[in-house]
Amino acid sequence: MTASILLRRLVSMPYALLLPLLPLAVLCTLGFLYSGPHYRIPEQIPYWVFFFGLPHILSSFQTICDAEYLATYRKQALFILCLFFLPFALHEMGVPASIILTPFLILTVHHVIVQQYGIAMSVARLRPSMTSAICKWCTVLLGTVAYFQCYSATGLDGNEHYGMLMALADVLMAPLLAAIAISGGFLVWRARAQRAGAVLLALNILLFIFALMLIFKTQYVLVGLMLARILHDASGFVVYIGHDTARNRMERKNLLYRAFPFLPVWLLNLAFALAIAAVLTYLSSRMAFFGWLVIGITTAHYYMESFIWRGGTPHRQHFRLSGA
Repeated sequence: MTASILLRRLVSMPYALLLPLLPLAVLCTLGFLYSGPHYRIPEQIPYWVFFFGLPHILSSFQTICDAEYLATYRKQALFILCLFFLPFALHEMGVPASIILTPFLILTVHHVIVQQYGIAMSVARLRPSMTSAICKWCTVLLGTVAYFQCYSATGLDGNEHYGMLMALADVLMAPLLAAIAISGGFLVWRARAQRAGAVLLALNILLFIFALMLIFKTQYVLVGLMLARILHDASGFVVYIGHDTARNRMERKNLLYRAFPFLPVWLLNLAFALAIAAVLTYLSSRMAFFGWLVIGITTAHYYMESFIWRGGTPHRQHFRLSGA
């Protein structure tokens, strides 16, 4: 395949929007290196949560405001609704917040990593294998340790359990990073016939390794967290905007987008997601119910994505995950 054909194929794919993330990551890193981070986690940055995390989650729910989709997923709809209010219900029953948030953090790490690898594997036309399982689960394990280290640090500095977590990170980091790099390298080599998929897969692997090294080995932990979060949010919007644009191209079947026929679907997708996320974020800082509701919505998003992208679903019919 010539360079010109590869370039045309890359820019014709919705995933082309992901490729600038690597230089963006470098610029972001250099900015923090010279300015010095003042925060421990992204949520401490003013207005971060207005634009990252929740908006792409709400974008996923916007896609099912469609009569055909609601009919297709009606069996799962009740469970999704229950997940919305489950964290708040558990909190009201007296379950400690740490017990509720621990599985939520684990699910978050699993969701981010598995989705990124899943998209890249699909574009690269690679089937799941022992090699991909090693790459994925090593990243999930190390990412989970990193996530807990970051999010528990603000309240556990000097705590015995936090010290154990730090010791575990020191033991696991080198062998797991090596396993990720070696297995990831084999995957990229196997995908060499699908150049666009190989590039996307390589960028995901490199970005995860880079983010983990920043978290474990530098003082710029915040940058490592931001890189993974920005990558996930960007890819989420690429997928859902691509899907909604294709689904509503000939006829606006989505009830939200039908109300504004004079505006393009991609703009409406972003506008609705950002506006609703801003309102929920504002309310969650003032009422505990909305804070727990955001966690419930996020958990429901993880569950919903476990079935809407399977073969044969309406979502898959309106979005091509292959890079061919």
